[in-house]
Amino acid sequence: MKSQIMYVLLMFLLSISSSNKISDTSVPTITSSAHITPSESKLENNKSLAMEAYKTVLQNKIEFYSIETKKKVYLNDFLTNNEIYGTTSKINHFAVLDMDGDKIPEVVLGLTVDENPNFVEVLHYMNSEVYGYFFGNDQLSDLKTDGTFRWLSGGLTYNGYGKLRFQTNSCEIDNLAYHESSATNESSTTFAIAYYINNKLVTEDSYKAFVKEEDAKRDVTWYEFSQENISTVTSKTR
Repeated sequence: MKSQIMYVLLMFLLSISSSNKISDTSVPTITSSAHITPSESKLENNKSLAMEAYKTVLQNKIEFYSIETKKKVYLNDFLTNNEIYGTTSKINHFAVLDMDGDKIPEVVLGLTVDENPNFVEVLHYMNSEVYGYFFGNDQLSDLKTDGTFRWLSGGLTYNGYGKLRFQTNSCEIDNLAYHESSATNESSTTFAIAYYINNKLVTEDSYKAFVKEEDAKRDVTWYEFSQENISTVTSKTR
């Protein structure tokens, strides 16, 4: 009987000892490596295709579609036989940046006539083709890295800041802010100035604050137009 009691007591102590053991059943979590999403992959592919297309256009190897002349043309022919204003121009410098916020860069060509910076040609990649949009220099000046710029129309009476919006057959300027003057009497000797931001009437102080913020933005980098820079810049932008 005594031995049976001792046996029961021993089994009880063993059960307590077993229940106090710490069991480590944790399994390391396996995290899969990051993958590029299909949309990101498509964007990068389109960007590479765009930069390669720009490169071959700038090297005069393929034609681009000129919106103004409504036909395909080689860059050299576009410069020497300009049908828009009937003058010969040359490329002074160029810049590469995203003008419309779609994460695919455009190429901006600064054109000079008789050494004067008169015009700008913007190359935009769309539908597997390069399109060219022609602007007067006053229409697209003080270009910033985020694609915003200053435009002038009618001198000091009507000017502002904008961003480009591309379409297949045209390119429009979305006005971010502008001001315009209007005569307050019949003899046009006095004027009233109205200020707008996002097409809403604002105070002069609000407009000045917008201009100050715009002026503080980083200016775009311009590159001398050369075959070396064409290859280097279009390659590193991919």
